[in-house]
Amino acid sequence: MSSSGSGNKKVIGLVSGNGSGKTSLAECFLFNSGTVNRLGKIESKNTVSDYSQLEIKKGFSLSSSIMHYSWKNFDINIIDAPGYMDFIAQALSAINVVDGVLLVIDVKSGIQAASEKIIEYLKNNIKPTFCIINKLDQENVNFLSTVDNIKKETGLNLVPITIPHTEGEKFSSVIDLLQNKQFNYSGDSYKGQKSDVEESKKNEVESLHNSLIESIVETNDELLNKYLEGEKIDPASINSIFKSAVVDCKVIPVFAVSSGKDFGVDLLMDYINDLMPSPLEIKPLFVKEQGKENEIEIKSSPEGPALAYVFKTMADPYIGKLSIFRVFSGKFKTGSAYYISGSKNVHKFTNLFKLQGKEQTDLSEATCGDIVAVSKILDISNDDTISSADKPLEMEKIIYPEPNLPRAILPVSKGDEEKISMGISRLVEEDPTLKNELDLEVHQNIVWGMGDLHLSIVKENLKEKFDIDVTMTTPDVAYKETIKKDAKAEYKYKKQSGGRGQYGHVFIEIKSLTSGENFKFEDTIFGGAIPKNYIPSVEKGVREAMLAGIIAGYPVVNVHVNLYDGSFHTVDSSDMAFKIAASMAFKKGMAEANPVILEPIMELEVTVPERYMGDIIGDINSKRGKIITMTPADNKMQIIKATIPQSESFNYSMDLKSITQGRGNFSLKFSHYDELPAHLAQPLIDKRKEEKEKE
Repeated sequence: MSSSGSGNKKVIGLVSGNGSGKTSLAECFLFNSGTVNRLGKIESKNTVSDYSQLEIKKGFSLSSSIMHYSWKNFDINIIDAPGYMDFIAQALSAINVVDGVLLVIDVKSGIQAASEKIIEYLKNNIKPTFCIINKLDQENVNFLSTVDNIKKETGLNLVPITIPHTEGEKFSSVIDLLQNKQFNYSGDSYKGQKSDVEESKKNEVESLHNSLIESIVETNDELLNKYLEGEKIDPASINSIFKSAVVDCKVIPVFAVSSGKDFGVDLLMDYINDLMPSPLEIKPLFVKEQGKENEIEIKSSPEGPALAYVFKTMADPYIGKLSIFRVFSGKFKTGSAYYISGSKNVHKFTNLFKLQGKEQTDLSEATCGDIVAVSKILDISNDDTISSADKPLEMEKIIYPEPNLPRAILPVSKGDEEKISMGISRLVEEDPTLKNELDLEVHQNIVWGMGDLHLSIVKENLKEKFDIDVTMTTPDVAYKETIKKDAKAEYKYKKQSGGRGQYGHVFIEIKSLTSGENFKFEDTIFGGAIPKNYIPSVEKGVREAMLAGIIAGYPVVNVHVNLYDGSFHTVDSSDMAFKIAASMAFKKGMAEANPVILEPIMELEVTVPERYMGDIIGDINSKRGKIITMTPADNKMQIIKATIPQSESFNYSMDLKSITQGRGNFSLKFSHYDELPAHLAQPLIDKRKEEKEKE
């Protein structure tokens, strides 16, 4: 890669739904620029971007990949983000650090759910954007119709720059509307041969050219007045205003390409150079000085303070930890020490790498607009800011979607629990949408992911990277037991076996408590029927009995126990005797107090497009859910609030994705416990009894 200044650099991100051709387009960039000497193909499993064993095996991107190329005196850094919804966080992190976005759309599929999420994010985190309509060599496609549909669905101000001369299998020419020229391609060259527009297309092209010029001049009052007054506007002014309109996100240029045939890509590469901002042309950043609340403005410049943002971490058992960051300002040099915002520590950088897929090239210095990596510094995490030790700074962190699909993770081989914990923690370092927790209520290690694909890749990564075999199952439900009526019980524990015996005698009263109060112990002993020093042992016996209820062995909650009478023996009574007596009395009393099983109920909030309302409500009802409210939201969305049993919620992520094609969002949080219906309780009791007998 050439060593041009920051003004001749571009930092772009390739984002979209899966299967749109982002990786193929990146390969075209690398090949056309001479960076690689052969055009990689996904089906040939030889792309620069998809280099991990899992990506090669699966045939699609699982992780963001970093590449770079040089084109006509410009150096371009690319982040190729995966397209599946389960990996949407990587697209968001890429958008966060690039200066321009290439939104790639399959002309046949149109806007997919992942693309919708990306567009929604871009509306709140505005970045200069190109829309790339790809795969125009497919049969039965219509470029202009697809553009119109996207405009209607998203409200984006799309402005076609290149259009296909002919679509489908005959796609081999692209018309540049700004130049009013046609570019013809053949299978043996990526370079379009310039010619005049064919006579049959001239009227259509003239009309589209005029619409394009109008879209450009409308973004500048002075130019618009000249245009309306009939003045001829020189191309240099048009180009200058066009770039300003793109950089200010007033228009989104649209390009027609086939990444599979590498047609139309050279024109796109030219326009990336011409229209996308350099690192010196982006808006100033507002960052916090360490320990201060006020924000300061940092203009992107090689001479400015050192400022970089970590957007990706790779944990590899062989090369160690690799932290990848975008330099926004200043210079970073090997041998210098830098401040890490997360750990609040200063570390010396002994190495810097430029990345080209899996390949790493040593660097001595990185500057404004570079994407580089540093290895083996354990203190660096995703979303950390790196700055100079004498001027610690912190950039605003990205907010990622919460993982919402839980699975219990179990070792295939006994004794692998520690290895699993280590492996998962390494993967969590890489992925901010992966969460791991030990659920003490059900005694399971729970891993949370964005979907079934996400977690299946976690499972395969554990095998691939750390040689750990695991199974993933639906987590156990944290059921409880309680009582529905009051009861009294007496138990006398008496044991004589030569020498000192055991004696403890208690009378207890059991009452139900309001949900959430859990447990209350009361001592109303009168007249010293049981000495005060034995009362704590009675409470301890009750508490131990509550750990496993009498129906199915689940913990008991929401009970009030009153110790109101008993007796003792001056020689044989002991703490142990009273603890056993209390435990047995509690079990006896609970059996007479109409015991039931309680299940956790979750509070569910779903946001979905209006057209899916009926299906969502029907699905919630089928899961024993109860609708609480339905409220209209922005953009023809509806918010549904409901309650749903936890046992029905574990797979809700997959169910919602299936119903809405990935266009719905939801959140879950614990609400309360409620009685499990008898027809569901009995099979559970039978199952627990069977498990106990096996033990």
